[in-house]
Amino acid sequence: MATNLGLFFPPGTRVLALPNWRHPRLYLPVRRFSQRWEESAFYPASRLAARLHRLWLRIEAVTGMAEVRTVASSEWLLGEFAEDLLPQLNSAAILVGASSAVRKVTVQLRDEKGRVLGYLKYAEQGVARSRLRHEHYILSALPKGIGPEALRYGTLGDGEALLMSPILGSKLPTTLPPAKSVVDFLMSFVTSPPVAVEAHPWVLRTLGREGKDAAGLQDCFEALAGKYWPIAVQHGDFAPWNLLWKPGDAVGAFDWEYGTLEGFPHLDLVYYILQTAALIYRWTPAKTARYAVRYLSREPRLALSSAEARALTRLAAYDAYNTFLQYGRVEHTDLQVWRRAIWKGAACDA
Repeated sequence: MATNLGLFFPPGTRVLALPNWRHPRLYLPVRRFSQRWEESAFYPASRLAARLHRLWLRIEAVTGMAEVRTVASSEWLLGEFAEDLLPQLNSAAILVGASSAVRKVTVQLRDEKGRVLGYLKYAEQGVARSRLRHEHYILSALPKGIGPEALRYGTLGDGEALLMSPILGSKLPTTLPPAKSVVDFLMSFVTSPPVAVEAHPWVLRTLGREGKDAAGLQDCFEALAGKYWPIAVQHGDFAPWNLLWKPGDAVGAFDWEYGTLEGFPHLDLVYYILQTAALIYRWTPAKTARYAVRYLSREPRLALSSAEARALTRLAAYDAYNTFLQYGRVEHTDLQVWRRAIWKGAACDA
């Protein structure tokens, strides 16, 4: 899917692409120095090497080293889509996802002074559209304050778009252990009283989805059968780069496309550990599993035994593995193989 810049920028806008026009990830309007510097921070980067690369790209953006092109179009469809809800909308920064069937475009919307007014997600292809519709459903049902507010969903150009309010705050560090405020935030995800494992909707859904694989996790469910477990909202991609620190040390989460309203408690917290360990620390599955079990069993607010912590670690890896398969990701990527080593049990037993 080639990015139609005329959909997102007003006619005649001068635009630069980072890192370049051959492999663009971020499109920016050419505005004042300070605004270009601020908007170029939207370029994604978590690990140190990536952050250093982003710094260089931002320097290129503000010093005029990047190639500039002019948008040729006759109308600004994004502006028409959002104008009644965001009348001060003046410009946009366009972040393009990976080139695949699940590719989406995320648009940061700003006013004339560079203040963030909101975000828009756009999808054209089938799987990406399905995920975007699901995110709209989740945002519309979330308790207030957990995620952004869904302002509008509808057709835009050849695709569908979700307009959202912004979550204003600073990025979380990509470090372990999770901050206390992150754990506090997850505690607020509980929505229903505890139920027995065999009656929990997440367990029933998991057993029904993949009978053969889930049968291999029977010992995990047995380890959790000693007590009742609440039903909780589950983000599904709960990682530091999808969270922000809001004023007052509160936390907010965005990118809810993998979310569910009837999830199992603590799986998001384990996922946070797994993603950070795999993608930032580059730990082995065995080292990660040992760390996760130790952390969970020692965190007093969770009140988990070692057996329960081990079960939740395996189940979180299994849930992530199958969720990414469900949404069109291939099975044998390095990260999927890494997750499989944990949920199959060998890494947890190491």
